[in-house]
Amino acid sequence: MEEHFDTFKKDWWNPEGRLKSLHTINPLRFGYFSAKAEAFTGGLSDKRLLDIGCGGGILSESFAGVGAVVTGIDLALTAIEAATEHAEESGLVIEYKVATVADLAKDRPEYYDAIACSEVVEHVDDLDGFLRDALSMLKPGGIFFFSTINKTLRAKFLAVFVAEDILGMIPPGTHDSSRLVRPSELVRILRDNSVETEEIKGMSFNPLSFGFRISKDTSINYLGYALKSKRGD
Repeated sequence: MEEHFDTFKKDWWNPEGRLKSLHTINPLRFGYFSAKAEAFTGGLSDKRLLDIGCGGGILSESFAGVGAVVTGIDLALTAIEAATEHAEESGLVIEYKVATVADLAKDRPEYYDAIACSEVVEHVDDLDGFLRDALSMLKPGGIFFFSTINKTLRAKFLAVFVAEDILGMIPPGTHDSSRLVRPSELVRILRDNSVETEEIKGMSFNPLSFGFRISKDTSINYLGYALKSKRGD
């Protein structure tokens, strides 16, 4: 899948390009994540935050903009190049690395105050192993942010077929419907790693405004947050 995203270097920071959908949802997902961080961990300023699957750095820059100490990792070299170049142009200090979660986890156990995994888990083969490694880097009491596509017939039709092949909101071939993740599966894996899901909300698309909003409908896109148990809990 990293080969697929390797073709997007010039599109990452074009709000009208092939990755327009990421620019569309970013204010919504960042607003939700930052509000939950403020409520449960005292905000993100000066907190270490890992953005897994950071791509060209759209979400990473939002986190850095509120004072988080951000690390962004991705498997696509061209994405990291685009992210690095844009951060420098924006005057932001962000650590970007071409790295797997497993490799980074070896060096940074319980290192991060917050981890974001946004539009990523639907691209992973071994979800249990991927999240085990990712969550091993989260400090006790840390917060885990996630957003993805549900594994429903409705999501397969609207978020994959229609969005990719009909509307062109997402480049064709971006998603493999067999890898989509049900909320119940994600909650289970998080719990197995001492991370308790606190909330899951839907991200609903309005075809008239071509925008997204937070909703109760999780049947297509959903997002949420979870907290890692503190020692002794």
